[in-house]
Amino acid sequence: MVDAPPPLYDHFMSSTDDAQDDVLARFHEITSGLDAEVFGDVSVDRRRRQPATVQVLTVRVDLHHSTPPIWRRLELRSDLSLEDVHTVLQTAFGWAGYHLWRFAAGGAPFDGDAQQFLCEFDVEEGEDPDGIPAGEVRLGELLQSEGDTLEYLYDYGDGWDLGIVVESVREAGEGDAPARATGGSRAAPPEDCGGLRDEEDLKTLLEDPAFFDVAALDLELWSGTTMLTGPEADVVPTLLVEPLTLIGRARAGQDLMDRALLLGAPLAPLPDSAVESALRALTWFLERADAEGGIPLTGAGYLRPADVEAASAVLPQMADWIGMNDREVHAVPLQMFRTSLQRAGILRKHKGALLFTRRARAYYRTSNVRELFLDSLVPSRYETEELAQVVLLTYVATTKPGLPLPMVEIARVLTATIGPSESGPVTTGAILDLPAWHLLANTGTVTSRLSERGFCFSPEATSLAREALTR
Repeated sequence: MVDAPPPLYDHFMSSTDDAQDDVLARFHEITSGLDAEVFGDVSVDRRRRQPATVQVLTVRVDLHHSTPPIWRRLELRSDLSLEDVHTVLQTAFGWAGYHLWRFAAGGAPFDGDAQQFLCEFDVEEGEDPDGIPAGEVRLGELLQSEGDTLEYLYDYGDGWDLGIVVESVREAGEGDAPARATGGSRAAPPEDCGGLRDEEDLKTLLEDPAFFDVAALDLELWSGTTMLTGPEADVVPTLLVEPLTLIGRARAGQDLMDRALLLGAPLAPLPDSAVESALRALTWFLERADAEGGIPLTGAGYLRPADVEAASAVLPQMADWIGMNDREVHAVPLQMFRTSLQRAGILRKHKGALLFTRRARAYYRTSNVRELFLDSLVPSRYETEELAQVVLLTYVATTKPGLPLPMVEIARVLTATIGPSESGPVTTGAILDLPAWHLLANTGTVTSRLSERGFCFSPEATSLAREALTR
């Protein structure tokens, strides 16, 4: 048995550690300007001791090799992590944050002599064993004086490489925000445009390549600084903590966070009578699935013509569907709703019929259709689909009933949350394929114009989406 250390042990060790820290900090200051070649294979740590007081660094950030120059002037607090600075740069240049990125000190990213500060994915992959997680490094450890520089690379394919140069330094005041915009020039190249940075090329993509609104950017940075900290379960609904954590500090996360915070205000749930009316399409299928033999299907696996006509009469999205509605293959909204009931774990196919799942039967036999519906909006066999449905519910719950959802923004949020697939970023078509979409789209009565109906939801759907997220 090993004896416990004497009482002075901890104090002695902490004092020794402090002394070592002082020596290392002094060593870093002396060696920060030296080439790595001086030390052979030993890489130089270019970090310095964090300033005793928080500084505000005025920096100019240039997109390398852009013609004419595309740049931003920013004020950044020295206590920001490099991961926070990444977020600010994404906002400043209008990018979405779903590609890989890194910072480098003492050279360009991927230079052997430069010290690399990596995004989380690169750290996990371990291909740069000497690289340091960007979230563990403060800006003030690398930039302290006028003329100090730092390099940033976003999207290893398109290669958006930015040079950061300190123009001035002052002590931070009580009212200084983490990040502000004070100047700049020209619109930044859009995400995934292939690395184009020449005005003539950008004219084919941008309405006005010369346009830049510093006031609008400053306002966005000022209002968006909450995403420089992570979500807390006691501030946002528990179901939203994971997607907000996964989206990290991507620019798209601010909109999701803003909507998540709206869900904190308590609202009275729909009365049971209103829910019963709103879920009449679901109830139609449940009543027939409860009959002996369930809902019979044709040999090809579709609903029978008589059932197609009967179901179409109670399905909101079939109200103005063009066609005779006597064949399920022609009644697309009905077919999507029926298959969504299966994907949501409410119905199952068995021996040529639609039957209850065990879970759905338990709810239905206890007259608890409301809970069955709410529980079916989120669970999924696939983690990415479940996360996507939570994001969708958030937008349905926070968009005024009858107004179309911001589909492009939702796709951007999902891409930043679950990442792009091999075929590219998440599309609006993928959102429309989610089971929760069809369950909610056929809840209540949708009164919007036909041209917008596919992106609008009823007051009942909005209320139930909120209830599913916050209960």
